[in-house]
Amino acid sequence: MPPLLLPSDLLAAGGIFYAFSVAAWAGKAVILALFITSIISWTVMFTKFQQVRAATRNGADFLAALRAEEHFVEIFRKEKTWKDCPLYELYVAGCKGVQASGGATDALKVQLLEGALERAVAEQVVCLESQVSILGTAVSAAPFLGLLGTVWGVMDAFAGVAIQGQATIGSMAPGIAAALITTVIGLVVALPSMVGYNILVAQIRRLTMEMENFASEFIGIARREISG
Repeated sequence: MPPLLLPSDLLAAGGIFYAFSVAAWAGKAVILALFITSIISWTVMFTKFQQVRAATRNGADFLAALRAEEHFVEIFRKEKTWKDCPLYELYVAGCKGVQASGGATDALKVQLLEGALERAVAEQVVCLESQVSILGTAVSAAPFLGLLGTVWGVMDAFAGVAIQGQATIGSMAPGIAAALITTVIGLVVALPSMVGYNILVAQIRRLTMEMENFASEFIGIARREISG
């Protein structure tokens, strides 16, 4: 009598391609959906990490240049620019707010500046957080897609038993293999997305705090300039 092969042995022997080839159309659709989700998630992670890294690096360069100037608005007057730098965008918005206040009272000038900086911070946060929700969706949806494939694979396995009239490895292995592979792929998609999502959220929170601190510093300097 030949040795009994367990489903895990069959899966290891055939691998992903075997499991995909024996899966029903629903299992193949789930695997394809998870594959597309993985590509989208990795693309978003790569793009957002590049954006956050650029914002951090350019922000440090901008602050160093700003501290080196004798007057706070000197960079604005010289029309220097920093690409992919949220702090610079705040700085420009604040300078334009002060410039547009014209002959308003001192209190109104400060109020207009605060409003301009608040709007600028909100805009930059929205820009930094864009597409991050895709990772959160992948974290939530991928395991459930894998579970759907698992349930469907088990259904196919029992359907094979019902057709053949007896529980054999040949009748059950295809459905079980498809069920196992969708579960694994679902977790493989979800775990990197979860790690990337948490890291991005922490870095965006840090950048948001830096922007809020810079806005407070800007307002404090403007108050002294206006009152002086």
